[in-house]
Amino acid sequence: MPTGQEYNQYIHKIKKITMELTLKEKFVILAMDPEKGTNLIPTFIGHGIAGAVLLELAGLQKIKIEDNRIKLMDSKSTGDKQLDYMIEVLNKASKPQKVKNIVAKVQGKTSKLKKPIIEGLNKKRYLKTLDKRFLFIRYKRYPSANLSYRKDLVEYIRRLVLRNIKHDDDIALLTGLTGATRLSAKFFYNKEERKTAKKRIQEIVKESQIDQAIDETVKAVQAAVMTSIITTAVITSASN
Repeated sequence: MPTGQEYNQYIHKIKKITMELTLKEKFVILAMDPEKGTNLIPTFIGHGIAGAVLLELAGLQKIKIEDNRIKLMDSKSTGDKQLDYMIEVLNKASKPQKVKNIVAKVQGKTSKLKKPIIEGLNKKRYLKTLDKRFLFIRYKRYPSANLSYRKDLVEYIRRLVLRNIKHDDDIALLTGLTGATRLSAKFFYNKEERKTAKKRIQEIVKESQIDQAIDETVKAVQAAVMTSIITTAVITSASN
C-alpha cells in the first residue's frame, strides 16, 4: 500500500499530465488497446468522441442545453478543429437540435473527429502509428507510446469509482463518457467491480454538477449507444 505522501505524489503526477490533454484526447487514449493498438469499442468510439466535443464546448460556454436541445451561444472559432466542426454543424441547423440527434449525426465522421485526434496524439507521443499488412490489405494500428500515462489514468478512474477519492471535474466527465460507451467495463476486473462501477459512475456524473449540459450530453451518448445496440440486434436477427 502506498504511503500518504506517495499517494499525493501519484495524484499530482497524473493531474499534471491530465491537464496537457483535452477530454477527447484522453478518451481516445483509453479507447485504444495500449499494446495491440486496436479500438476497444469500435461501435461506440464515435459516440464518445462526439460527447467529449460537446462537453468541451459546454465547458467553454459555447453551448447550453434548454429543453433537452443544444443552443449555440457563440459561433466564433476556437482554433480546435473538432470543436469548430461541431460548431459548424450546430450553426447550420435551422433550430436547436436534440443532443442525442447531434451525437448520432456526427459520431461516424472519422475524418473530421477521430483521425485528427489520433494524429495529434501521435505528435504528442501518447500514441504511435504502426503500418500493418495482411496479404494485399494495408491498415494501421495505434498502440500507446506512453504506457505509464494510460495505466495511471485507468488507475485514477478506478480509485475514483471504487474508493471515491477527490477528483478533477475533467476526470468525472471522462469517467461518465467511459461508462456511457461501455468502455469502463474494460477497467474493472470482475462482476462485483463492474456492478459497483455502473452505479457509481451514474452518481459521479450527477455529483459533478458542473452544468446541465454535462448530464444531458452523457445521457445522450448512452441513448445513442443503446440505439446502436438495438439496431445491430435487429439487423443480425433479420439476417439469420
